[in-house]
Amino acid sequence: MEQREKELFFCSQLLKGQYPSHVKELSSSRYPLEIYETGLKEGVSAFGPGGYLSIPELPAGASLRVSRHPEILKESPFIRILGPAGGWMSAETLEALAELAERYGQGLVHFTAGGTLEIYTTQENIVPLVRELNALGYDVGSTGDDLRCITACCGPVRCDMALVDAPAIATYLGQRFIEDQQYPGFPQKCKSGVAGCPNDCIRAMMQKDHSFIGVYRDLPVIDESLLTEWVKEGGDWQALMAACPEGALQVEGDSLHLKIDGEACTRCMTCINLCPAIRPGRERGVAWVVGGKYGHRGPQGPMVGYVLVPFLPIRGPEDYPALGDLFGAFLELWADQAKRKERVGDFVARLGPSRILRELGLKVEPQVVELPKRNVFRPSGHVLEGIKEGPNL
Repeated sequence: MEQREKELFFCSQLLKGQYPSHVKELSSSRYPLEIYETGLKEGVSAFGPGGYLSIPELPAGASLRVSRHPEILKESPFIRILGPAGGWMSAETLEALAELAERYGQGLVHFTAGGTLEIYTTQENIVPLVRELNALGYDVGSTGDDLRCITACCGPVRCDMALVDAPAIATYLGQRFIEDQQYPGFPQKCKSGVAGCPNDCIRAMMQKDHSFIGVYRDLPVIDESLLTEWVKEGGDWQALMAACPEGALQVEGDSLHLKIDGEACTRCMTCINLCPAIRPGRERGVAWVVGGKYGHRGPQGPMVGYVLVPFLPIRGPEDYPALGDLFGAFLELWADQAKRKERVGDFVARLGPSRILRELGLKVEPQVVELPKRNVFRPSGHVLEGIKEGPNL
């Protein structure tokens, strides 16, 4: 045991302490810790650039990482499983996936930041592993220049802030565009997500090439009796007013009566997060946002998404097809006019948001938030008209 710790000195340091250790999980599997230790010693990953496997049955969903130290490990093939919207999985499903990872792989499952799960295996085991996954009702995809797994927050399944049913919208889009997630045919990868409210827990605005974010268009609703009770229990209404980034909360009269300045309010959720007496407005829908990315690649580097349409009304599942029509038309436009390996954000920056909207035939006036105190909503509302036919319409 002591000799083993000397051989894996850097890994053994990561086992110390009370915080859950990834090395403990790796060491409990058949993952070769020596390859990780080598990378830690050298200060660079032991894996080189990845490659795409040529498997006729799987245009996407299987890939590999090539090792820089083939004497330890030649390569690390893996499959990428499209995860359910919202990240929900039952204990029964997790047990089934664990059994498959044990039987076909290294006894290890990786939960990715992109909403997928990866099982590391061998090239020979990929096809039989995928067939068993299909029998469980799961499939693979989300590798290469395709539409990546459509992620979502937990939505109304658990969160009281949800303005729209983000998992339901993501599920609808995932089913409608399943082929685009499994057959690479775009200039670059396209990450997509659905956030249930402007809190944007899945970082759609910053991380996703394409997203729908739950918003409300009317003013927040204040329950005066609940507000009074909140203050009696120690709630600080002055701190609440000061927290508003636009100073939209005002006291009316001598008594505690809060009023919201509709011109200043940007519907940002700050007051709603702080005070249970303030709830989102009742006119709810989604904002259409494109172009977010964390990565430094591309001429623009990291980008915040463009709000191309501030409000699309969502009353229920009957409105989901309109979102799919818009998504499909945009994907076709990007596929036709983008340069090779051009991410969505760089594409929109090159053409300009106005041209994107004209190309899609949208008769809508965009108000992208570029300056403080700019209200993203207009009293007249926004109406989509004449969307050009795109894929999956």
